[in-house]
Amino acid sequence: MSVHVFVGPTLPPSRIRELCPHAVVHPPVRHGDLFRLDPAAGDTVLIIDGLWHQSAPVRHKEILVLLADGGRVIGAASMGALRAAELAAYGMTGVGRIFDDFRTGALNADDEVAVLQDSDGRALTLALVNVRAALERAHADQQVTNAEAVKLLRLARAIPYARRTWAMLDRTAAQDEALADALGRLDRWRRTHPYDLKREDAEQALALIAADPGQVTASTCARQILHATIDSATEQTSSVDADGWRAQPWVTSFVRYWDAAFRPGPGRMPLLAALNHQQLYDPGFPARWRHRVLAAIAGRAATPKAGALAIANACGVNTADMRPEQLAFWLTPAEQRDLTRADALTRIMVRCARWDGAWAVWPSTWGEAAGLLGDPVAAAAAVTAAFKMNARAEAADARHSIAHLDTARISRHLAEQWRLPPSADQAERDAAARDRALRDFAGAVEVARAYYLAAVSAAGATSSDSVSRRT
Repeated sequence: MSVHVFVGPTLPPSRIRELCPHAVVHPPVRHGDLFRLDPAAGDTVLIIDGLWHQSAPVRHKEILVLLADGGRVIGAASMGALRAAELAAYGMTGVGRIFDDFRTGALNADDEVAVLQDSDGRALTLALVNVRAALERAHADQQVTNAEAVKLLRLARAIPYARRTWAMLDRTAAQDEALADALGRLDRWRRTHPYDLKREDAEQALALIAADPGQVTASTCARQILHATIDSATEQTSSVDADGWRAQPWVTSFVRYWDAAFRPGPGRMPLLAALNHQQLYDPGFPARWRHRVLAAIAGRAATPKAGALAIANACGVNTADMRPEQLAFWLTPAEQRDLTRADALTRIMVRCARWDGAWAVWPSTWGEAAGLLGDPVAAAAAVTAAFKMNARAEAADARHSIAHLDTARISRHLAEQWRLPPSADQAERDAAARDRALRDFAGAVEVARAYYLAAVSAAGATSSDSVSRRT
């Protein structure tokens, strides 16, 4: 059973290893990290810090997936306390004073725990919860009055989290002589009375896990585990059936997409990366996609196309009832002119399949993708080579990131790969993309950014080999 800790400015890795020597330390959690981690059932994940401004934050349903798979998720101090308060009813465990305050509503803003950090993960600003703690403890020590504490807290809350420092507090308070005097007393007190509420909560969570990780559950009180007087614990009641939610239809198309995009498969390769490469570069992909879609519609029918057309007929769907603009969206002018109604309808069914995000015809796991993937090993190798080439290019010059690649060049590259004529218009290009389970040609170009450099490099090497053989 493993213990994984996501942490950043709240606590240094050295302190985590002191308190919980067997823990595996990770940077602050962000969207996708829990899928990438792919922990086993029974593993413990402690979320302390997380990214949310410079990166998409960890989603609530990412945590639910972990819980549904039998993992144990604990939150404390910062992002972890926020998510634990929001997901306590579903089995996520919260530990500490900050968690309790979020759970009870005493705290209700994300910037209570937010700090600006540098590239090395060091905090550059103050968390508002720590300003609160300083005021609370200084007031208890009779260094500031209650009225002064209220005014100073109001002052701190008015400063954006990315600028909230003691120096900024001092400059802002200087406009009011009485307030400046109170802040001076607070500042002198806090310099000789070390405190850090976020750190205290994080250390408490680590101590609980180190004592017995299997006992830190949503229904367990921290005091019962440590047999000590800890003011803040994981005593929580739930209005949600502890297990019933797992049977509900909470796994949306977004969750399925994240699973495919982040969870590692063979060779640590996410499914979506391998599928994307085959969508773009495997000539056999359109035929496999067409068969998959029609078979999914046809159900048990022996012939997918005939079965799909029968289902469409039973539902009253046919091209004769479609408006001209609908036909023009899905079919090229030549297809509208030359295809039979049956062939036109089957092409529309295939091309619109990915537009229904709730339809599970698009796989989210390697097992579901059976029959759609051509050569997974070759695709994984090509994706790995592409990602390495992208990393080398960007390391050599940050301006050479894939985001800066010329859209027109990628467009020409894809048109050549798909053997489209130079005269192909937008309708033809979109149709070719939709036959490959992409929404449109512009979307295909964006997907291709990750693979363009390696594909062009490989094509150049092949061309050079051909020249060498001829000479």
